[in-house]
Amino acid sequence: MKRPLALSDRQLRFVRAAASALPLDQRDGFLQNVASHLTGEPSNDAVQAAINIALNRTPVFLCDAQQPKEKVT
Repeated sequence: MKRPLALSDRQLRFVRAAASALPLDQRDGFLQNVASHLTGEPSNDAVQAAINIALNRTPVFLCDAQQPKEKVT
């Protein structure tokens, strides 16, 4: 079993902000991925690196994005 992480308030805000940008169904996997790259009391840089790795591994589909409207001439 993994030991608990000790994140500072600032680090926790980093993780929450990144997770909040994801669809709800992908947040759990993202958080688990972040945690898997951290141990003990990580530095701010280690937390940012873990967030970036987790975001790179999280598939995000932007199908709700609006397509540009075609100009009618």
